[in-house]
Amino acid sequence: MFVGIVGSSCSGKHEVMNQLASLYGFTRLYLQLSTSTLSSTSSNISQPRNGYTRPQKQDQKRDQKQEDKEFSSIEAMLDHVTLNWMQHFVTCDVQTVQGIAILRKRPFFLLLSVESPMMMRYHRCVARTQAQGKDAPTLEEFVEATDTALYSTPTTATTPTASRSLSVFPIRSLDSEQDVTPLPSLEDTVDQSRSLLSSPNPDSIMSPSLFHSHSFYTSPPYKLLSMSDLSLLNNHSDLVSLQQSLISLDITNPDLLRPSWDSYFMYLANLAARRSNCMKRRVGCVLVREKRVIATGYNGTPKNLTNCNDGGCLRCNQATPCGKGLDRCLCMHAEENALLEAGRERVGSGSTIYCNTCPCLGCAIKIVQVGVSQVVYSESYGMDDLTAEVFRKAKVELRQHATPGIKLDQSSP
Repeated sequence: MFVGIVGSSCSGKHEVMNQLASLYGFTRLYLQLSTSTLSSTSSNISQPRNGYTRPQKQDQKRDQKQEDKEFSSIEAMLDHVTLNWMQHFVTCDVQTVQGIAILRKRPFFLLLSVESPMMMRYHRCVARTQAQGKDAPTLEEFVEATDTALYSTPTTATTPTASRSLSVFPIRSLDSEQDVTPLPSLEDTVDQSRSLLSSPNPDSIMSPSLFHSHSFYTSPPYKLLSMSDLSLLNNHSDLVSLQQSLISLDITNPDLLRPSWDSYFMYLANLAARRSNCMKRRVGCVLVREKRVIATGYNGTPKNLTNCNDGGCLRCNQATPCGKGLDRCLCMHAEENALLEAGRERVGSGSTIYCNTCPCLGCAIKIVQVGVSQVVYSESYGMDDLTAEVFRKAKVELRQHATPGIKLDQSSP
């Protein structure tokens, strides 16, 4: 597994990386600070990187796979992980949409976003700068600098207009070994912001020397957060609670990388539910036999009738309470649609139906009648007990499946 970590300043990205190394034996990977620091494997470097000091080597006898490693480019890093993909790796050096797109081509990559409340991030920044013997930024300066970094958009009248906005967080190019520039610390960024904002000449803010081709994010960093597969809220003030939060995330679960059959078909059921036009509830299901999809279904009004969300079903559009007025409902259930599409002959013995919602009593009867052997559902419904009793008597296995917390909608680069 290869985990990339993204997040805003002082959100705790590097601490999360260290905890993954400590809890699960992840190897920490880095991109070189500059072309002059080219080295194959280096774990005794302690240069500040974005306000973070890389850990010193503590045990010369520890396993080689546990040693921090440094690479000249994102491609070189990816090549190393590909050759050792059965091991666990983690990096915070994923700074661009292009870099993430390169990593996401591999089936072992997972992007984790670390988020934290603004005030907690500010207090961490103050503690960090004071520990380094520097003047801590004011809260306004911290907000200004981090907003500029995240969105590349000024937030006060004292900064350049939106048409002339700039990012004061230079980054390295992840696509080549050329024109690599060091990452500044947040404190250096705040100092730069102070200098720019206090300049009597507004045009100095737009100095051409600032506009190096790799001195600005290729897209706003908030885009990186939206691309993440998993997210972690780091609102913890101690390492014990952070560790517990990481453990509950179950990040080493292989189901997050390659879904199990149950998770795979439940994902498809949730996708089918997106086609629902019922005003009451989105329901989708997938009918499967021998791990092959026979039919899919979602709830809504029958063919040639006005869609429910266009006013086709009065019962659903009148906000009728759950379970009431069902004799007036024109919407067919997802299970009914799938069963009708497949037909009894195609269903046969040994088939399974995956539903994002537990079937109602009416659908349960139809499922039994066509010979479905197993029902897997995700969310409960109002008549689960009655449905379960029907399946028990008919010797149809009913079980609930919880898919991992990975986000399904991926933002395209």
